[in-house]
Amino acid sequence: MTAEHSRRRASAMSPEQRREAIVEAVLPLVRQHGAKITTKQIAQAADIAEGTVFRAFKDKDELLRACVTAALRPDELCAAVRGIDRDTDAAVRLTRASGLFLDHFTRFGELMHTLAASGFDLRGGHAEGKPSPMDEREQFIRDLNAALASLFEPGELRIPPERLAELLQALVLGIRFTSTAANTAEVDQDAEIRDRVDVLLHGAAADNTNTTGEPR
Repeated sequence: MTAEHSRRRASAMSPEQRREAIVEAVLPLVRQHGAKITTKQIAQAADIAEGTVFRAFKDKDELLRACVTAALRPDELCAAVRGIDRDTDAAVRLTRASGLFLDHFTRFGELMHTLAASGFDLRGGHAEGKPSPMDEREQFIRDLNAALASLFEPGELRIPPERLAELLQALVLGIRFTSTAANTAEVDQDAEIRDRVDVLLHGAAADNTNTTGEPR
């Protein structure tokens, strides 16, 4: 792509489209370098002049925060969850969905670790008029819960699907924290997910007891 073609393409975009295009191009490098990414690297990745970067973003910090927001955005994740075949067994559906969102959170956690390790302040710099990090997190959870709940037909569960989705998230995300005590490379993520899905769907009680603890 020639420099002239790049300039024409950029000029045809709205300011928001230009910002999104830059973030999409730069995010892989931010995952790798964190806040140490240079303006030159940003411009080369987005195939634009360095000056164009700061017509779209006031500074590098604003661009990095936009990358964090994009990395957390649930659109693609929720679409993938909703695309899971409903004709499969409930445990299979939940296992596949769990793998998708655990991978998403793992990549997001790795991005945040890289940024923090490179000296980026993850707490400050909230842009006026934009959703706060807490608002973004809550919206993410709502969207993901809705996508998980969509995997079930009415009457298929004895609890509301949204409640099952909340419990599933809590159980599966715990894999990331419990595995830190050991070598994470040795953790069988698929097996951990299957165990949690099995307990969530079928309980942990032995067959000779009911849910109240009374003998059957």
